[in-house]
Amino acid sequence: MTITQAPKAKIFKPIRYTPALKIRLKKITRLALPSGANSFLDILSIAITLFFIASLGDLYIVAIGISLNFLMLFFAINAIFYIGTNAQISRYYGAKEYKKTNEVFLSLFIFGFLISLPLIWIGEYFAGSFFDFLGVSKPTKELALQYIFFVILTLPALNLKNIITSSLAALGDTLRPLLVRIFSTLFCIFLHYILIFGISFFSLKGYGIIGAGIANLLSAYIELLMLLLLVKNNLFSHFQIHFSYFIKALKIGIPAGVERFLTLFSLIITTKFITHFGDLALAGAQIGTRIEAFSFMPGFGFMVAAMVLMGQNLGARKISLCALYVRTILFFSSLVLGISGIILAIFARNFSLIFSQETEVIKTSVYYLLAVGFSQIPMICSFVLDGALRGAGITKVTLAINAGSIWCFRILPMAIIVWLDAGVGWLFFMIFIETYIRALIFFIIFKTGIWKRSGSEI
Repeated sequence: MTITQAPKAKIFKPIRYTPALKIRLKKITRLALPSGANSFLDILSIAITLFFIASLGDLYIVAIGISLNFLMLFFAINAIFYIGTNAQISRYYGAKEYKKTNEVFLSLFIFGFLISLPLIWIGEYFAGSFFDFLGVSKPTKELALQYIFFVILTLPALNLKNIITSSLAALGDTLRPLLVRIFSTLFCIFLHYILIFGISFFSLKGYGIIGAGIANLLSAYIELLMLLLLVKNNLFSHFQIHFSYFIKALKIGIPAGVERFLTLFSLIITTKFITHFGDLALAGAQIGTRIEAFSFMPGFGFMVAAMVLMGQNLGARKISLCALYVRTILFFSSLVLGISGIILAIFARNFSLIFSQETEVIKTSVYYLLAVGFSQIPMICSFVLDGALRGAGITKVTLAINAGSIWCFRILPMAIIVWLDAGVGWLFFMIFIETYIRALIFFIIFKTGIWKRSGSEI
């Protein structure tokens, strides 16, 4: 079925409650809730680490924050494998070509591992230069280097976990990875407390920020081992490796990886802009971003649901059903994130006080949370439409939209604000404005119907 043969599918018409809608919502929540909860646990783990570290001082918060910013650059590689894996497996699964789903997984698992190994050396070698680029103080840099040394060693585990969860999500299984994540998160929190503070009763010494890094490392590989045990019978049943699947994953995933890199690098540039206003302003922004990250819990879940359902239904040649699912996800997610945004804005100060008592830190965090709180609905609309386009394999378009919008309507105005020394609050205002612009662009592009290409092959 070609785009000209496809039945007309209206995305942006009102939602009516029907038994069919109830079935769609059930399927969406079955995908979105475990994926969102998985994301929530990631964020919770980071937040608790920050809470533990905060007792050592604000510089420790900054050190953890900039270390995670550096680590995020490598998530561009993860994005390539996540999208390349999910788009292929969801299509083959929708077309009921189950042997190919196993072959895609094993091929990408092997190549993903091989590519991850040199990333360790790259990360260890360039970490110091990255912290110098941000312009943080020498004590902050020294703390960050102690932490990042151990965290960089998690890169192979992170990429392999990423491939496994992407594969399972493409099959519609997001619950079992969540159960593994629950256990690993509890274990991670326990390890962080022990290794940061120690236990005097057992004469165990705490290692501060170094202990946090070691806890992160051990937790990552234990979780990977558990996931491997989980999928050994599901996705390792056909031991055939095809280089063609890897090449196709690169074609689909590289635009998504470039997009992720440019997006993450824009966050780093934003961090550098905030650094212009001092370490306390940076600490406040780091706290704000970690609090806001909790809204990514449902946001990421809805994006995964849109991506999987788009891929599966295009594979099954059900274009009209694709449109219905996207419309339903847009409505439901906007409702959820709208409420989340109001909560972020109203309780911005209360949330910020959990992590710091410094006046300047709290003020900056509140400014940031107000900006993002009142832009949660356009943010989730961008997420959902982005996920749907990725599920259709149209990743070059999402690259153009996200990168173009962020760099033209966010980073460039921010540079002018810093040059004028207008105040850190204006930086957050530009985040607010750009989020609305990007959502509008996604709506316009999606409405053209460029995603209507069905069949098992992308």
